[in-house]
Amino acid sequence: MFPFLLALIVFALAGAGATAWLRREPPKGNDLLQGLDYLAGLRWADFIRLVLRAMHAAGYSTIGDDGKPNDGFASDGKDILLKRGAQRTLLFCKHGSSSIVSAQAVLGLGKSAQLRGATASIVVTPGRFDAEARRVATQQQVELIDGEHLWPKVKPFIPEQSLPSKSKAASPKAPLMAWAAAALLGVVSGLLAYSMQAPIEPTTDPNVSASQVTARNHATDARSYAPATADIQPIEQVPTDAAELDQRRREAANSISTLFGVQRAAWSTQSTLQVNLSSADADPVSELCPLLERYPELAASRVQLQPPPGSDRAVRFIQCRSY
Repeated sequence: MFPFLLALIVFALAGAGATAWLRREPPKGNDLLQGLDYLAGLRWADFIRLVLRAMHAAGYSTIGDDGKPNDGFASDGKDILLKRGAQRTLLFCKHGSSSIVSAQAVLGLGKSAQLRGATASIVVTPGRFDAEARRVATQQQVELIDGEHLWPKVKPFIPEQSLPSKSKAASPKAPLMAWAAAALLGVVSGLLAYSMQAPIEPTTDPNVSASQVTARNHATDARSYAPATADIQPIEQVPTDAAELDQRRREAANSISTLFGVQRAAWSTQSTLQVNLSSADADPVSELCPLLERYPELAASRVQLQPPPGSDRAVRFIQCRSY
């Protein structure tokens, strides 16, 4: 009788506990953490488009100069001129694998806004800003929007099926599976209790042991999962027009300038791309090379990695692809 009662009690407690756990309210802040992971996983172009939709909803409109850079320099895709009413605002987007934006990325933004005729500037990132970056932003009157404040603004523009919270919702069959597991646990508990109550028959042969236990080790195959690669489509055909080639060089430099750890990228010579790093520890090579290799004529270019002023790191030269 006791084994049956024990199995019934274990079944009821385990099933009720598992069902309550599955139906629990998500922890506070769980939606924010999942949202920040979602934003960090976006390609930089998709991230900028999502930010622009939120800015347009806030009353801003994008200002273009008929396909030309707004400030006369090569536009890197992360600084966009906006207008709301009579005020012009320069929007900077910082997006990449790093989660902290330092003061190096904020220095000089106020001056950059003035050069483009803007009276205000905004910096947006899915990560966060360190204390020094916030101090510099206050001095230069730059508005900072980190991931915690950005997620509520962009969430309405993400398709419902793509929202992180939806993808992790519990299946409707989960409670049934929980009760099935509870039933199995109850049966196992009852059998164990019954075996402990069963009498042990004495043996007349002293050489025969009561029981023999053997242990088996099961090896588990390890599986590795290949990380998702950036959706960068190579351009096979190389143009012959000099103006178009120059435009492709600007596009490559602009894309590289949006990477975290990169302050600015510009061509110092026809075959050398100078990349000014925002910190001594920055190493954007893994993200930089696919952007260069997209253009066959630029894939073998020499890249000069220039550390920030005052750094004890030496200048590095790399080549993503050999000639």
